[in-house]
Amino acid sequence: MVATGVNWDFAPVSDVSRDARWGRYYETYSEDPYLAGALAASTVTGLQSSGQLTATAKHFAGYSEPQSGHDRTPAQLPVRYLQDIFLPSFAAQINAGVDVAMPDSGSVNGIPVHSSKYMLTTQLRDRLGFTGVVCSDWNDIAQLQSSYHLVSTYPQAIALAVNAGVDMAMEPADAHAFTSGLLADVQSGAVSRARIDQAVGRILTLKFKLGLFEHPYVDASTANKTVDNADRPLARTAATESIVLLRNQNNVLPLNPATSKIVLTGDSADNLSQQMGGWTIGWQGVPDDNSPKPPVVTPLQAMKEVAGDRITYAPTASDAVSKASGADAVVVVLGEKAGAEGPGDVRDPAFTPAQQQLVDSLQATGKPVIVVLMTGRPRALGSIADANAILQSWLPGTEGGHAVSDVLFGTANPSGKLPVSWPKVASDEPMSYQTLPANGTNTYDPAYPFGFGLSYTTFTTSGLAVTPTISRHGTATASVTVSNTGSRAGTAVIPLYLHRPVSPVLMPNKQLVGFARVTLAAGASQTVTVPIAAKQLAVTPGDVDGGAVPTVLPGGYQVMTDTQTVDFTVR
Repeated sequence: MVATGVNWDFAPVSDVSRDARWGRYYETYSEDPYLAGALAASTVTGLQSSGQLTATAKHFAGYSEPQSGHDRTPAQLPVRYLQDIFLPSFAAQINAGVDVAMPDSGSVNGIPVHSSKYMLTTQLRDRLGFTGVVCSDWNDIAQLQSSYHLVSTYPQAIALAVNAGVDMAMEPADAHAFTSGLLADVQSGAVSRARIDQAVGRILTLKFKLGLFEHPYVDASTANKTVDNADRPLARTAATESIVLLRNQNNVLPLNPATSKIVLTGDSADNLSQQMGGWTIGWQGVPDDNSPKPPVVTPLQAMKEVAGDRITYAPTASDAVSKASGADAVVVVLGEKAGAEGPGDVRDPAFTPAQQQLVDSLQATGKPVIVVLMTGRPRALGSIADANAILQSWLPGTEGGHAVSDVLFGTANPSGKLPVSWPKVASDEPMSYQTLPANGTNTYDPAYPFGFGLSYTTFTTSGLAVTPTISRHGTATASVTVSNTGSRAGTAVIPLYLHRPVSPVLMPNKQLVGFARVTLAAGASQTVTVPIAAKQLAVTPGDVDGGAVPTVLPGGYQVMTDTQTVDFTVR
């Protein structure tokens, strides 16, 4: 981006994943506030590390759990839920120094966020400490008049947003109307000159910080050399480490490319658009026209690189079934149509009848069936759940084919863990492992839980320990020994969860507070340490109307792994 003169990235999207029906679900990092914040903060650090590029914390806040599951529709979020679940991921980015924040395009509790001084000033600036530029989302100031009908004129909408805390408008259609409307607001006193100076000061500060006045242009020839095939090895690594092995019955994976005859089929086996998803070249994905296409390696191309003629491609279901009789295994790559925002909404996040039928007919042949899912969200599996092996590769990008091939053939040992819960049926949405204790039926019953992911080796943990007592402003240190008990090297991701046995405010039975990632040879062990800041334990105190500032409550807590629990105390 820097090489081509792009100084501003509208990322990361750190909305918390809660409803797979939502068209922007795949842009998020996790359903867990801590994990979403940790990954978003790391993204901010990386993007801004050169000093020539700014990241954007978006969309502040509560955008990702609309009541209907549809993009830009109303959300009803109690303030306690908003503060304890949706704001921590933004706090992590602010602590990482993010320079820009973008408001939620929707409404929360009956108030469009672009008009909310409570959200854009009280919460974002006064409580979370953000000091950068707030930029509106696409045309969203005008929407205060045209869609939400809060006011009757565009200048009134401008005054509402600017006074709420918006410093810059993303006005795509009529910049003059915005400028003249804001001037009229200043002349009438609806917006003060001091507020204009404040916003302009923030914008100019960012421009100076990015060096836009000293170095406004780039060297085109250098840019072309930089961008050509830039970071393809890194893209391959990222795609490979993102793959989650969900099922591997009788160790059907990895396949042997030297001896296995494989039939490859499915709608995403050789589909550039579905592999890349939305926001690629075009808003709704790679256009069908003559626009330049990204240099994508599909699973078909990558698997043929390794196994050559042992890979037989079957573009249709009938072709795949007929060719399966001469194969040792069948690999089915299933995806979803590329989309973004509202057009990317999915009423029923399940696989289509045609996709289900394809897998069913192939399983009926008696051959091992390996299903590779190339989707931006977990979809209810139906009978696909019975396949011999299932890989989730998400939307793996340009090197996704190589990543899938590397895992299928065992060149890479899968290490990915689910950052979201996998529903059994579409009606499970919205879904999260952080359900609160209930005097009734436990509704968390996923096909695969948050944090799940298999490997071609096995791991155990032991010796969990934690600092016994910390202050409410301190940090505990947890340690655990990880052992590779299998026959090959692999990478383990070890999550640490918090549990509070007794709490005056309902808390989830467990919530992620840290994790460690360690690569071990077969038979090797290593002790890892994970810091746990007390501020991660904060919840909003009070009664049903709780709108107080999140607070760390003193008392007893527990740190947990999958098999161990250790007590500690916060004073």
